[in-house]
Formats: sequence, structure tokens, C-alpha cells
Amino acid sequence: MFERSFGVAARRRRTLDALVRHVAEASVEAICRLVQDRVETMGPCEARGYVRARAAREIRQQTRLAFSQQPGVDAGWELLVVVRSTERVVPLAMRQLTAMRTNQASAADRRAA
Repeated sequence: MFERSFGVAARRRRTLDALVRHVAEASVEAICRLVQDRVETMGPCEARGYVRARAAREIRQQTRLAFSQQPGVDAGWELLVVVRSTERVVPLAMRQLTAMRTNQASAADRRAA
């Protein structure tokens, strides 16, 4: 009995984690485009907060899309997926924005040389 309920819980956790990863990865490009001009002048803490705030709409849209594409998923998980995806997408976006900024700076250095 215990093994069966543990197996079901593990499967649900894997499904939830997969949804969170999918939503975060599907959202990161749009979020970076949305915030890249503004975060250049911000410090790291302010930029993280700004990215988190601006990511909310995109995360909600991607979550609804993911739930509509996977018919067996519990609709009660939607808020949990939104919250976890938001926490996951912020570091992804910050790394991508930093890499974009570094690439732009090195390209400018090459042009100046």
C-alpha cells in the first residue's frame, strides 16, 4: 500500500517538475526581450526583482498553454506551476542577459581594436 502511494506521489512530482521546466524554458526568451533594455542600468538585486515582476504575465500565459496541451494534468497545480516557474526563470533570464551583455561588450571591443 505504502509503495503504491509513494509511486503515485513520485510520478506526480516528476510531472509537476517537468511542467515547471517546460514553462520556464518556454518563457525565458520572451522575458529577456521584454526586459533587456531596462536591466542594463540596474544592479543585480533590482534587476532580479524587475525580471520577476515583468515575467508574471508571460509565465501565466505559458502555464495556461502547457495545461491545455496536457489533458491529464490537475488544474489545481496551475498556481504552483506559476510560482515555481517564476522562481526558476529568473536565474535563467539573468544568466542569458549577462551573456548577451558580455557578447555585446566583446563585439564592441573587437570593433574598437
